[in-house]
Amino acid sequence: QSLEELYRDCEGLCVHNFGSDLYAMLQSELTQYTRRCFSDISNQPDTGSPRGTVLEMAMRFWIGYTQQLAMIKCVFLYLDRTYVLQTQNVTSLWSMGLNVVKRHLIDCDMCSRLTRLVIGEITKERDGKAVEQKPLVTLLSMFVELNLYSQPFIPSFISATREYYERESRRHVGLLSPIQQQGTSDGENMDAPQYLAHVKRRLDEEKLRVSNYLVPSSKGALLATTLTELLEKHTEKLMTTSFGAMVDKNMIPDLANLYSLLLSANRIDSLKRHWGAYIKKTGMRMVQAPEIDVSLVATLLEFKKKLDNILHGPFQKHPKLSNAQRRAFEEFVNSRRNKPIQLLAKYVDQCMRPNSKAALEDGLDALFGRVVALFMFMQGKDLFEAHYRRDLAKRLLLNTSASVDAEKLMVQRLRSECSSGYTSRLDGMFRDMDVSEDLFEQFADSNHAAGSKDIAFHANVLTQAFWPTYEPMDLVTPTQVEQAQSSYVEFYKEKHSGRKLQWQHSLGTCVLKVCFDEGTKELVLSLVQGTVMLLFVESDELSYKQIQENTALEGAELRRILQSLSCGKHRVLVKEPRGKTVSETDRFNFNAKFSSPHVRIKISQVITKEVEVESKEVEENVQVDRMYRVDACLVRLMKAHKKIGHSDLVSELAKQMQFSISTLEAKERIELLIDRDYIKRDDSDASVYHYIA
Repeated sequence: QSLEELYRDCEGLCVHNFGSDLYAMLQSELTQYTRRCFSDISNQPDTGSPRGTVLEMAMRFWIGYTQQLAMIKCVFLYLDRTYVLQTQNVTSLWSMGLNVVKRHLIDCDMCSRLTRLVIGEITKERDGKAVEQKPLVTLLSMFVELNLYSQPFIPSFISATREYYERESRRHVGLLSPIQQQGTSDGENMDAPQYLAHVKRRLDEEKLRVSNYLVPSSKGALLATTLTELLEKHTEKLMTTSFGAMVDKNMIPDLANLYSLLLSANRIDSLKRHWGAYIKKTGMRMVQAPEIDVSLVATLLEFKKKLDNILHGPFQKHPKLSNAQRRAFEEFVNSRRNKPIQLLAKYVDQCMRPNSKAALEDGLDALFGRVVALFMFMQGKDLFEAHYRRDLAKRLLLNTSASVDAEKLMVQRLRSECSSGYTSRLDGMFRDMDVSEDLFEQFADSNHAAGSKDIAFHANVLTQAFWPTYEPMDLVTPTQVEQAQSSYVEFYKEKHSGRKLQWQHSLGTCVLKVCFDEGTKELVLSLVQGTVMLLFVESDELSYKQIQENTALEGAELRRILQSLSCGKHRVLVKEPRGKTVSETDRFNFNAKFSSPHVRIKISQVITKEVEVESKEVEENVQVDRMYRVDACLVRLMKAHKKIGHSDLVSELAKQMQFSISTLEAKERIELLIDRDYIKRDDSDASVYHYIA
């Protein structure tokens, strides 16, 4: 019979109320057919027979069965649309046919066998063997159609995946080798970066497996299981043994791989902990080594630059990692009180000098950005300002700065980070220099300038509140200089009555044209050095005593000046007897035979221990200012609280101070305020204080 005749026969039977019998007969036929097929498949060994493997036979059954079931559905469509729809608890022909297969798969244990064989094929594929994927696609599609995919296939598959990767990770992690150079391998054993690349490769394979034949809904559980077994369970060992070496070797691609894997595994907190610990440990090693103080700031800047490249590149500026880096820097850079910030000020001073190597390599703007970023981690910013202000004063007054614009740029950066109040005195110094230029132009155009025509005289007027404090120096200046100074004082008093000028000879500079046998040279000297040299205009030979009488210089300062002129690189004076030190019995002669390939020669002063004394004085002055601020803060806190315990008071004090203060220092200031009747102790509890209005 044709299909159309079969359809008419079905319609006739349904019209005459034989739908129930017809449905039962169909179900019986499908059941018998399925039983025969599965019985045949069940008798086959797992490895297969000439008719193919069990998976191939099951695939052929399913393809043929679904095709035939589709044909039956078409022929018996009238049955499906009448009897089935009108009768409760009777499923469609398609659903009935699927249920028949599902029931037989479960009853004859074929479902678990097929699951085991499918998982076995996937395991072979994971081992790198070639696997025919068509049976897998077909049978997994069958599991989905029969509602056997979520249960029992997926639990069994995930369990097998867990066992597979647990064995693999245990084997590789247990034999991790030391980190090799990028792209190298140590035999069969992997180092940590190679293992991480292996983990990423495994994840990519599982993603491809999902797209090839697994159901997309199983992707999350599959990748999570893979990541847990390969990475999460071994994160601490990998980080402890290899993370520091990866950062040391600046292994950017491998660190990026590590970050992406830990982010996927939700283990960023572990990376954050080890990132902060590495920075702190490495930084502590740098800061706590006095022997590298000379290069400490440059080393820290390079260290931070390297970490920033890692943070902004592989670590994608993750907020937790950024915070960990900031806290680690703040901790280690302040572990050595005052010294790092003092060295930072000195480093900036060196960068501001002409031909600075650091400034030439990085550019001043980029360099200042890195310096200020490091500066913001440090406590004791008032100490930096004090050292920076003293160095800035020397650069401005001695004209040793590479660029005034660069100086102003640095101050602008400090102002943007620390407020205008922090840089008020630095800004005042620049204003003084600008005002001095205008003032001197007016002096040059006035009648008073006639007294300074013999020399190229220039003066800067400094506001004492802005500039560092300098001890005045007793110096008998040359007649020409003295006349020029007197003329300028008269001019200034006419402009500003009531103000007093005090000359700071130690900050003065001069250029002398000196005739040697080789020719005329220009000597760039300090004012004190120039004063000593001018004494030799009238006499070619002078004793130590004669020089001291004509200059009124103190012994230590005079010895330092004479040492720079007669014992240094450029010996424009000859000392008798010869030697590297100067004594009161020495005699000095003008060195007419002095020679140099340069026409303009700068003779630097001898650096003595006074530089260390100067730095110590700066720290002492800053410490005094700090104690005044501590006193003021304590009084404000007591006034606000009226009554407070000692530990709470010290804790709040530490929070409000921008510099570190020890418990002992806080206790001393509290005792001082008690003696001065600002606060008093509680009568019943000595650890509680009361504010005295």
